[in-house]
Amino acid sequence: MLNINPLRILWLLCGLLLYPFSTASADGQRNIVLTLPAETVLASLQKALPLDIPSQSRQLQGNITVESVDQLAIRNNLISVRGTLSGKNLVVNTNLAGQDLQIRVGEVRLPVACDLRTRFDPVKRKLFVTPQFKDTAQDQGNAQDAQSSLLGALGGREYAVDLDALETINLKVGSRSIPIAMEPVSIAGIDNTLVFQMLPRVAPRR
Repeated sequence: MLNINPLRILWLLCGLLLYPFSTASADGQRNIVLTLPAETVLASLQKALPLDIPSQSRQLQGNITVESVDQLAIRNNLISVRGTLSGKNLVVNTNLAGQDLQIRVGEVRLPVACDLRTRFDPVKRKLFVTPQFKDTAQDQGNAQDAQSSLLGALGGREYAVDLDALETINLKVGSRSIPIAMEPVSIAGIDNTLVFQMLPRVAPRR
């Protein structure tokens, strides 16, 4: 599994947003529920651009950057995005007919359409995403080969999203700061929104 640190931007927004209310958990404790509309996710990601994607993969080496995100929609735990991806010093390792091949892609800049399939593991309390890229190449030849190699190495693999930004929220009450640990209970993408359920736990006084 790979950690995609840039995606933790979604969690940093949770302290600022949106429509908080409570719901009872299975053990009688109340969860905090936050909803994040797709428009807010898109605007926040656009402000954070460009985003570097770590290429810690045996299949792909080089520098990969998300330059732009123009569209974003959320449905049935699927986040669909359109934007522009660029890569520099790219090397793709692949296997063809039992032979290991190394393809030097070099530098590319291309439009991409991607579906991010999300899955929350309640035991590990981790969010996983699996990107599935759609072919947007219109030119044939080397340009399309480069795109296919790059997207093929990135897509179809499950990545772990860093949720550390939700570990603790500090509330100010007068001159006192009260640390509250936020444990993710459920994450779902429905009706063009991301819905987070979190179990707050007040840290004991020392």
